[in-house]
Amino acid sequence: MDAAHDDPAPLYRRLAGLLERAMASGALQPGDRLPSVRRLAQQHDVSLNTALQACRWLENRALVQARPRSGYFVAPTPPAPLPEPRLDPCMEQASFVSVDAVLQEFMRVVEDPEALPSFHAAPARTLLPEAKLQHLLAGINRRHPEYASGYRMEGSAALRREIARRAISSGVQLRPEEIVVTNGGMEAVYLALRAVANAGDTVALESPTYFHLLQVIESLGMRALEIPSHPRDGLSIEALDFATREPGAVRACVLLPNFPNPLGSLMPVAHKRRLVGLAAERGFTLIESDIYGELHFGEQRPPALRSFDPDGDVILCSAFTKTVAPGYRLGWVAPGRHFLKTQGLKWRTSVACPMLQQEVLAQFIRDGGYDHHLRRLRAALRTQMRQMAEAVARHFPAGCRLSVPQGGLMLWIELPRGIDSRAVFERARREHIGVAPGAAFSCSRRFDHFIRLQYGDPWSPRLEAAIRRLGAIVAELAADPAGVDAGLPPA
Repeated sequence: MDAAHDDPAPLYRRLAGLLERAMASGALQPGDRLPSVRRLAQQHDVSLNTALQACRWLENRALVQARPRSGYFVAPTPPAPLPEPRLDPCMEQASFVSVDAVLQEFMRVVEDPEALPSFHAAPARTLLPEAKLQHLLAGINRRHPEYASGYRMEGSAALRREIARRAISSGVQLRPEEIVVTNGGMEAVYLALRAVANAGDTVALESPTYFHLLQVIESLGMRALEIPSHPRDGLSIEALDFATREPGAVRACVLLPNFPNPLGSLMPVAHKRRLVGLAAERGFTLIESDIYGELHFGEQRPPALRSFDPDGDVILCSAFTKTVAPGYRLGWVAPGRHFLKTQGLKWRTSVACPMLQQEVLAQFIRDGGYDHHLRRLRAALRTQMRQMAEAVARHFPAGCRLSVPQGGLMLWIELPRGIDSRAVFERARREHIGVAPGAAFSCSRRFDHFIRLQYGDPWSPRLEAAIRRLGAIVAELAADPAGVDAGLPPA
């Protein structure tokens, strides 16, 4: 091995460093083929596994690309990154939610099987452990046929134990008996809202926010107060501080501090501590959804808000729908001091969740399959995010801005002002390009010139072509903003 003997880094990292320095010096140019794994092992007197680890390390950092049956190649030089979207500091009065026609149109097309990227913010099927789950399901179904003819209102004890055990990685101490299993993450938030607020109450939300959350607020007859959020740091604590100075002005605040849909932001730890303290001081309840927390790209999982709350005032919600099994529709809520009311609401709302799927997930987590799957999924999503961000930078016109998230599934793109995201969505969906209009993520008009893309689909020439075409649509509308297609839902 050519690296210095006193280098404390692992051997594969030292080999990767040699190759990286060769790229930096120009000895290896973009597009050049690296020596084969076997050749690298022979040249540097390391094992095949060490040489393969070095190549994979470089691939994870987007410095090389693997081509099937061809080997590893130096990655092309990425385009200059786009600037970050701007924070809109405006905060409107709390108002009753009215679902926009464009959201209804969006919900009608999300099941388009030809759409690429997909309309759904979820990993592609090829990134999910369907075969392993099917194997576990068949075995558990044979051993416990009674799961088809009965249910347990408290949910699977095994799954609740695994949820409590995994919560430790986010800094949260939970007991299995204080966890309520739900039908997905949205039922968890729905139950939490019903437990702490009533019709007519004001609920603070991140802005932009997930459109299904707006629908839940609407169905409960509550008022939404949109709090400005930064595409990098998340909800503005200063704006929430201002909005809650009058006692009782806000009953609850619902937010996703870790990689929310659509922003993909990550709230800094100092902000999380400050937010929990502000809620305790002002007397409103924080309802935290940590549904994307496991999809971090860094070395450590970001902590949950609940980890800074010693008194059980923060209601923590999550689900397995974005990480392992969207179709199982399994989530959970840890309501803290609101447990009894939340549990009663669950029993009166949907009674229970299917035992078979709960037991499958419990065994998958307990046997280590979930951790192994998450490691692979995070690496894939990190690569796919970078590939899509670079494609947007290549193909979108001047004046666009782009968030570069540290986890999650979404890119939030600011278009030049004057371009209506409704027009982009209408044209793109006709060509089976899955883009969500920014207008769907707010009750206001502040995000009409934004769009959301999800990067859960593995990169391919067809996906590259879709992003190129989407950029062309944006450029066409930038050249002729008035050229809105007939039939577009009214603003």
